[in-house]
Amino acid sequence: MLSEIEGTLLPGLPWGEISFDEVLDQYEQACITLQRGQSGELYLTWWSDADTEVERWICLPLTDARLHAIFAGEIAPRDAMENPEDGYLLAVDIDLATDAAVRVVQTTAAAFPQDLLPHPEATLKMPMPAIVQ
Repeated sequence: MLSEIEGTLLPGLPWGEISFDEVLDQYEQACITLQRGQSGELYLTWWSDADTEVERWICLPLTDARLHAIFAGEIAPRDAMENPEDGYLLAVDIDLATDAAVRVVQTTAAAFPQDLLPHPEATLKMPMPAIVQ
């Protein structure tokens, strides 16, 4: 069973339908993705943890400018998580059998086990996906 993440329990995913899902990195499965909600909001998401029934993702809402800074290596992902523009992250637990969100918590980086966050010095220096440029 995954550890409990402290924060505000939300009734569901805040972004509604996702207009795209770009896999940025993977190792046996997607590890880092970029998603855009119905209203145009961006979410950079990291696979965090899993058990036999649920996988947990860390979702960072961000602006296009912040995304560009992360992709240029100007801001480390861990720094972006610890200082989110909107003041929060989302912990999203996805049921492995149904692919449905079963728990969504609005929280902060401090609520996650620190070893499940990106390494402090790690950067995401990579080309910006064409869908965002």
